[in-house]
Amino acid sequence: MNTRIFMNTNVFQRSTHAVVVAATLIAATASAQTNTTPGGGTSRETLRLTLDDAVRRAVENNPELAIVRLGTEVEAARVGESKSAYTPMFSTVLGRSSSVTPPSSVLTGDRGVDLNDLFSSTGVQQRIPWGATWSVSWDTARTTTNNPISSFDPSLQSGFQLGFSQPLFKNRAIDDARHQYIIAKRNEESSDLRFREAVVQTVAAVKQAYWTLKATLANVRVQQQSLELAEELARENKLRVTAGQIPPLDLVQAEAEVEQRRENLIRAKTIADDAEDALRRLIVNPSDISFWQVRIDPSDELTLAGQAPDVDGAVAKALNQRYDLARADQELANAKTNVDFLQNQRLPDVRLETSYRGSGLSGTQFLRTGGFPGSVIGTRNLGFADALGQAFTNDYPAWSLGVTVSYPLGKSYEEASLARAQVERRQAEQRISSLRIQAAETVRRAGRQIQSASQRVDAARAGATLATERLDVEQRRYEVGLSTTFLVTQAQRDLLEAQVNLLQTSLDYESAIVNFEAVQQAPPLAAGDTVGVRGANIVPVPLSTPRGIFRTGAGSGF
Repeated sequence: MNTRIFMNTNVFQRSTHAVVVAATLIAATASAQTNTTPGGGTSRETLRLTLDDAVRRAVENNPELAIVRLGTEVEAARVGESKSAYTPMFSTVLGRSSSVTPPSSVLTGDRGVDLNDLFSSTGVQQRIPWGATWSVSWDTARTTTNNPISSFDPSLQSGFQLGFSQPLFKNRAIDDARHQYIIAKRNEESSDLRFREAVVQTVAAVKQAYWTLKATLANVRVQQQSLELAEELARENKLRVTAGQIPPLDLVQAEAEVEQRRENLIRAKTIADDAEDALRRLIVNPSDISFWQVRIDPSDELTLAGQAPDVDGAVAKALNQRYDLARADQELANAKTNVDFLQNQRLPDVRLETSYRGSGLSGTQFLRTGGFPGSVIGTRNLGFADALGQAFTNDYPAWSLGVTVSYPLGKSYEEASLARAQVERRQAEQRISSLRIQAAETVRRAGRQIQSASQRVDAARAGATLATERLDVEQRRYEVGLSTTFLVTQAQRDLLEAQVNLLQTSLDYESAIVNFEAVQQAPPLAAGDTVGVRGANIVPVPLSTPRGIFRTGAGSGF
């Protein structure tokens, strides 16, 4: 009945304030911390732990906080993935081929035509951040053939090509690659905000657990003192029963009260052990198993209640600085980017395409005379340098410049997606409005909780003082035979209840302070909430190679 303590675990903080319990209770707390082992058993190593040290340990060791911290690294990696769309792509091909064509012409004789190629092609292509793509390539080949009408055997061919493609409408302002990069960058920022939010929530939970342990240890001492009072009364009653001054029923009543308070003390010790483990779970290094065997001594003391909080200023701070509102703004920005992207995708796909290629040919050239195909009268050897020189001159140029246009006839996938994205943008806007209302209401309620708890502490302190005075009076009356065991026992119970109530209200005030400071930066973490940020997966964006445009069926020269 008197062991109700103190498990408000869903409370948050930023800076710590606390209240004093009475001077006697503070002394009792210190005594309980140094001289008792709440769970009983053999004494263990004791760690005197300040609040700042507990917070530091949590930030360094808490696995759930580490999950969120690693989430920021995941989002940074996604940004790197999205930037890879602009990485130059190098490609090369080296090969050899051979083919024999059946004789299908009088010019090829009866043997057919053998054609053997040794070839290579090397190139680089890249997407440019404004949507264009460029490519440059170099190719060479050595060909041997028995074709009687061939002018070179072997022939050495070389050429280089430049290509450039620029979208003019669709994909000009934003394309798939830029869309993914913008979203990934914002998700990285959101992940960092979520980490800061998780730090606030974790630190607040640590401070709440710290003060809860402090209060439960004080409660153990209060229950111990109450048991000692009951035991003292039982000893006095036993002497008086022996002397025939009071009936044996008074002794039975006093001994029953002793056992009831002993049960209360056992419960209080169990609650204190649970509170200690709750704090230990938040700050323990997972690799340090021995830390579970260390007795934690929360050495910081509770402080006096301060002034009433500036609720209006806190609301303004929350609306400007809450991390969940900042993350919601990022989500709205992402929704707007999706709308912009899909609106752009509805435009005609108009592209400027241009290319240039230079070619060269060398090898062993057959010199012929007479009519077609002529008779070979000699050969002339042209080196590979000749082919290179021709490729970089205007001997055999091939170029193109033009525009390509494509546009869907009828309702496109992009139009349907745009309608969905516009609804999602409006949802994001309304979500921000809802969050702002919730934030203001949460901060105002937290401010009222401080004021209410402060007044309750004053009332509880007065009640504890009066209960102490009443027990003192009742004890003196009992000693001179003017009171009964029942009245003394009842006065002891009233004092115990008043002391426990003072501890509870003091903890409630401390929790309210922690909560008020925290909700100005982060929302409470409700049961079932996850601690991560979902980032969009990065999909590789295909990179096309611009090669210019040529009339279908017309020779391009390559």
